[in-house]
Amino acid sequence: MTGRTERRVREIRQRTRQYRKRYERRVLSTLSVCSLLLFAGIGILLRKVQSGGVPTVADSYGSVLLRGGASAYVVVGIAAFAVGVTVTMICIRLKNKSKDRTVSTEERED
Repeated sequence: MTGRTERRVREIRQRTRQYRKRYERRVLSTLSVCSLLLFAGIGILLRKVQSGGVPTVADSYGSVLLRGGASAYVVVGIAAFAVGVTVTMICIRLKNKSKDRTVSTEERED
């Protein structure tokens, strides 16, 4: 390759890295905001579920869950689990895509 071509290839790689970093930063910011909103929502739900008799039960925690407000705890638990699985899958897919891009870029260089 000539010096001019090498310079152009270097510029293309640099711009590609910049675009990739910008995209990853945007995705990370979006996931962070979503997790903060979910955390705030769960806090609001749990504040409404609290009852005055919870501290008086000392025998076992299972008896506390059998009281009237247990359904909200179950719903919040299931929702948190589902969101956690979803966020984990998104992160794994993004990581695999970035690895695939890196491998394909290295193959093109050879």
